[in-house]
Amino acid sequence: MEFVRFETYRPVQRPTYQQELDEVVQQVADRTRGSVERQKAGRAVRTAHGKTYGLMKATVTVSEVEGPYAQGIFAEPTAYDAVVRYSNGLGHLRADSLLGAACGMGIKMFGVPGTSLLSDESEATTFDLNLINNNVFFANTAYDYMVIEELFSELPDALVDPARRRSWMGEFLTRRGTLETADEWLWDELFAMLSFTRVQRQNLLSYTYNSMGAFRYGDHIAKLRTVPLTPVGHLGVDVLADGEAFRNTLVAEAAERDHAFELQVQLNTDLSRMPVDNTSVEWPEQLSPWVGVARIDIPRQDIGGADNLTAADGTSITPWRVREDHRPIGEIQRVREEVYRRSSVERHRINGQPRVEPRSSAELLG
Repeated sequence: MEFVRFETYRPVQRPTYQQELDEVVQQVADRTRGSVERQKAGRAVRTAHGKTYGLMKATVTVSEVEGPYAQGIFAEPTAYDAVVRYSNGLGHLRADSLLGAACGMGIKMFGVPGTSLLSDESEATTFDLNLINNNVFFANTAYDYMVIEELFSELPDALVDPARRRSWMGEFLTRRGTLETADEWLWDELFAMLSFTRVQRQNLLSYTYNSMGAFRYGDHIAKLRTVPLTPVGHLGVDVLADGEAFRNTLVAEAAERDHAFELQVQLNTDLSRMPVDNTSVEWPEQLSPWVGVARIDIPRQDIGGADNLTAADGTSITPWRVREDHRPIGEIQRVREEVYRRSSVERHRINGQPRVEPRSSAELLG
């Protein structure tokens, strides 16, 4: 099997990109400031992944892998202290019955050598992974993100009302009328968005979580995912009976048993059928298998206190807090670099939270 070399990838260069990026960054900053009043929580809330469900101590153990999979921080066997944060994908603070099942798993490793790609914290030894419980994403350009981020602020309400659902879908598909012909419409993105409605509500520790885009993987290009290795005892999540069902089942499960995930890598073999700049297209396993490179162990622990949610909310996880060998690639990944940074700066400033990277899981959770 022949894997695509990283140096052969050529990013799409659009002349309007910088203007669109500036607009979407300003929009996210404005919405972050406005979230204090909008969410009625007395603090600023993330415009995505606004509701956190818990923060857990973990260990990431790099396996002994060979050949093209032994790249970057996965080149040699080692173990990293870590934390794992779970959250809902939408930017609302509501009962779980009023939110969708799109959820995220954020992993922060400590003591990782090398220079961070975030220029304002290049000496930090943390390394982050942002993952979601679906294998496709629904935005691919800066302009897409700007329009879709605003439309997503109406979810899930817009999909419940039949009249608004039709007009909302039309606005999404045509990027609010800026795409004139069917050939330009966001078909891949719409199908990707609709796939999130098929995600079942279940224990957060039972999902497979995927990276939202591609990354450099040393000499190659890859996506990442985590696959659960431990059966859960509290699988069902009844959001109608319990408005905090996601958190309560997570708390119960964490208190009863250890859990483990395998961290897997899929290397790119064909840029046309495994596109980097279209995150709405799944990479077929027939073209390249998933291969385990590390294990994530989450020991049994008590995360039931309010202090755990405070720590989870104050923890910043961004796809750009990585090393050069794992640089995010693709336009939407470049958009996320500045969007995440600006959102984090605004939110931490408003909430009076220090924006300083912790040095260990114990510093966050004791």
